[in-house]
Amino acid sequence: MNGGTVLAVERACTQLAGGPPAQTAHIRSAPKTAVFRVLLADERRVVVKLFAADASHGAADEARLLAAVAESGRVQVPTVIGHGPVPGLTVSALITADAGTKTLGDALRVEQMPRPAALLRLALLMAAFHSIPTPAGISQAAGIDRQVTDLSTHCPKQVFTRLAPALEIIAAGARRTRLVWCHGDLHLENVICGGDRQPIATSDGESHLPEYVVDFEATTVEVPEYDLAQTLVTCDALGPSDRVFTAAAYGRPVDTRLLDAYIAFQAVRGWTYAAQREGRDRDLWSARLHQALPLRAGERITL
Repeated sequence: MNGGTVLAVERACTQLAGGPPAQTAHIRSAPKTAVFRVLLADERRVVVKLFAADASHGAADEARLLAAVAESGRVQVPTVIGHGPVPGLTVSALITADAGTKTLGDALRVEQMPRPAALLRLALLMAAFHSIPTPAGISQAAGIDRQVTDLSTHCPKQVFTRLAPALEIIAAGARRTRLVWCHGDLHLENVICGGDRQPIATSDGESHLPEYVVDFEATTVEVPEYDLAQTLVTCDALGPSDRVFTAAAYGRPVDTRLLDAYIAFQAVRGWTYAAQREGRDRDLWSARLHQALPLRAGERITL
């Protein structure tokens, strides 16, 4: 998403947050979204997320999801300040309070937090999110059936054929009694650690900065293994020890065979859309694909 974003941020802040921006910093962009950290003229710090007009998930959808999570009280999310169409432009905007500048990924990169601790935090946050009843009347991302159908259209035939055994396991493991509300993309960069920068005391006398979960575009209703697999893939935690540790930290029953199948599915899906269709992080997604979808003896996949 590009073109006119500075003007869009200025108009969004003025109309939806009640004040113009004094400083604006770009955080990240995707094909249908762009995110900015903004210091308003009245010294409030906010985050502005712009959504393209043709995005399947817009500012109003994100705002409703944030409200549902906040109401549950089980996972912390940034406070919504305003949302709506940006006047005169074909984008919508969501404005939230700035929950902090550091992610779990940042904490890991500067060695403020060891890798197992970061995976533990993700697993605990996921368990808390899965305990939230699925909100009624809120649009969700497509479920697994639709995702498989779409993937079959866009994924190279050689790779999709290789995925077939995993899809059979997924189909056999679909149990409606185990469905939960899945975040869909809970990785190290979608957890802000720092929040309002006021430490929270724990029962053992320790304290830690609050953690805020962001980016709810991919929420859907599926079995827990779907969400766990996406986290393991996007966190490059595909080794046996990482899989076992994260599943154990999650603290709920996990079907390991089903988890392995979903890992293969999520790796193929990510590689297809990010690397093949959007041209992003090709080497990274190729490495994930090869690790998650191991080849049989004598088999080759040309990427």
